[in-house]
Amino acid sequence: MTREFQHISRSQFVLTYGPGSVIETKRGPRIIPSLGKGLGENFNPDTFRKFEIAETRISKYIKSKSEGNTNIRIVALPTNAGLGKQSNYRIYSTYVFPTWKVCYGRRGGHAPILYNGSKCPLCETNDESSAVRFVAACSDGHLDEVNWNYAVHKNSSCKPEYFHWKANGSSLEDIVIECPICKSRNNMKEIYKMNFFCTGRTPERESPSSDYFPIYTKPDRSKNCDKLMKIMQRQSTSLRVPETMTLLTIPEFDTQISRILQRSDVSIALDTMINMPSDILPRMDTDTVINLISGSLKGRVPENSLEVINKEIKEKGVSEFCDLYKRLNDENKSFMSLMYEEFDSLLSGAGSSTKNFVMGHPKKIISDSHLIPELLVHPISKIRTITVQLGYKRMVSTTDENELQLLVSSGVYLPSDGSIWYPGYEGFGEGIFITFSERKMPDLTSKPAYNLWKEYIASGMTFDSEWSEVSAEPEFVWLHTFSHAVIRALSSHTGYSTASLRERVYISRDGKNGGILIYNTSPGEDGGMGGLVGSVDIFHEIITKALKNVSFCSNDPLCYDVTKSAECVNGSACYSCLLISETSCEHRNLWLDRHLLIGD
Repeated sequence: MTREFQHISRSQFVLTYGPGSVIETKRGPRIIPSLGKGLGENFNPDTFRKFEIAETRISKYIKSKSEGNTNIRIVALPTNAGLGKQSNYRIYSTYVFPTWKVCYGRRGGHAPILYNGSKCPLCETNDESSAVRFVAACSDGHLDEVNWNYAVHKNSSCKPEYFHWKANGSSLEDIVIECPICKSRNNMKEIYKMNFFCTGRTPERESPSSDYFPIYTKPDRSKNCDKLMKIMQRQSTSLRVPETMTLLTIPEFDTQISRILQRSDVSIALDTMINMPSDILPRMDTDTVINLISGSLKGRVPENSLEVINKEIKEKGVSEFCDLYKRLNDENKSFMSLMYEEFDSLLSGAGSSTKNFVMGHPKKIISDSHLIPELLVHPISKIRTITVQLGYKRMVSTTDENELQLLVSSGVYLPSDGSIWYPGYEGFGEGIFITFSERKMPDLTSKPAYNLWKEYIASGMTFDSEWSEVSAEPEFVWLHTFSHAVIRALSSHTGYSTASLRERVYISRDGKNGGILIYNTSPGEDGGMGGLVGSVDIFHEIITKALKNVSFCSNDPLCYDVTKSAECVNGSACYSCLLISETSCEHRNLWLDRHLLIGD
């Protein structure tokens, strides 16, 4: 029998799918298990090291946020070609989920029924069956089948083999589930309102019962959970919201020596030596230090890499070598420190050319409007990003609006090498960097919306977890709003889809300067072939288009009349004027306000 399989890209595995997500296949819905379960025989140190992405800044940041002292490493989804397998060889298993099905019984001569198993108990086949579209989830990340027996009977000892499925219309209220024994019934509208005790199940961490068309035989419900489960549709995007982190490869850390020092086998060998008391290594002569490092790395790294390290120490000295290593492996950097680091690098990057970063000289753009100061637009013809999936949340609606949604980690522990591995991918493409020629943002203090945003901050509202230092500051909101306006103008002016573009908004440490990076590094999308870089020559027209789009909205006056308040995270912003695809926006379309940009 031919195995069914389908391909997903590395970026899809990190941004859309990945462990814990339900994916639709030709043979029905499947759940993507954790790396340890899905990779099977390929879950081993050799495979992981082969597909490792060396990026110590992300690794050290994740380590600083996690408990324990375990090494954090990043792995890209293995490929058939990389493993030396044929293109039709399945390298990642998925499991059937949910297992409850509806059989419509057209050929079997019976009314539709809801059952659990591999075959319909009446037809004795699954040819006319399709998986039920409802599952149950809790805010702590647990996921399970709907307890249909409880949904119909509440508290009853009646346990039928199947239920009657009566769909008399398109609404939830029209779907009635009835017990064939005691005739108890309930409709999906009422079931949606019910609370179910959480089973504590995490199906993505379970093992299959068979190699082909696997299902669960012994669901893992060992964890006690005091949360309540709610009914959700299996295709709902809120069932699994991935939490990702992306960093640029900046010129400072894109040298040959930096790439070598970011390798895990090198850092493991050098950590103890480099982190000795600060006065020990500098007192040693260069040859002694080289001999010590060579002895530690001998057999761990190729000879040519060892030669590069030795050359770096001889040319730059021991102190500078140690300083570079410590900056690459600093575990005390906050997320915003990494963003400031990127911003400083982009500000000074004009004319830079390294293996993974090429930035041309900027073009000065003078807008026809007084709303936008004089800009510098830098073409970036080559850019590399590393994106890691930190975890995911089940965004379950509860009666308690303040209840936090728990982040379920995507990391998996590999016992044989003692590291926790997170899925990630490398993106290569192009971009444009926009900043102010005078290195100074426009003065916003005279705008009415400025004070409203300041009052919002003073009220103690919670903001983006990683961007909380700046996300609701009026200057950041201004930059973010301008970024969305430019992305939408780029889309309509150049033909790119907004979903193919990504943004990153920067603000300086003192809040007086800022910048916007718009880039495309995802394979298979409509960028990466010079279109963004080419737009620099017509950027004056794009700015004009962006301001025109923001000044008028097809939803005005409703959109225009919205002002910042404690009840809404945005000011004047809607899908007709500012909002874009949430995969493109790092802030999920939050912290936007037309009033700050157009100045009314």
